[in-house]
Amino acid sequence: MRRINHMPLRAALLAASLGYAALFTPGAQAAGPQAQSQYQKDVARCHNTPGIDVQACLKEAGAAAQAARQDKLTQPSPQVEARNRDERCDSLPTDQRQDCTTLMGDTDARTQGSVQSGGVLRETTITIPAN
Repeated sequence: MRRINHMPLRAALLAASLGYAALFTPGAQAAGPQAQSQYQKDVARCHNTPGIDVQACLKEAGAAAQAARQDKLTQPSPQVEARNRDERCDSLPTDQRQDCTTLMGDTDARTQGSVQSGGVLRETTITIPAN
């Protein structure tokens, strides 16, 4: 009679179930239904977005959920967002830097995609006067 050892599989399933159980403990519930709802959306996005590393995505979703439980998720100030926009454009050649800054600050720019899907594409029209 042949005996198959399922211990590695059992250990993995136990670890996964303990990880999920931690999400439903009173501390996780204290973060509020909004944080739990966001986590569930993030997990669904991990499983439904083609071309991404699902394990890395789930790890990031768990880290964000943990930060939410610890009240460590913050929204950057307008000054920090402006500095980040400027820093994105600083690496471009000088002749493209002003267009980049204009695009990043244009509230009417057409935006497609998301960070979660791998990138944001911004489109605007910049009129260049004739010489």
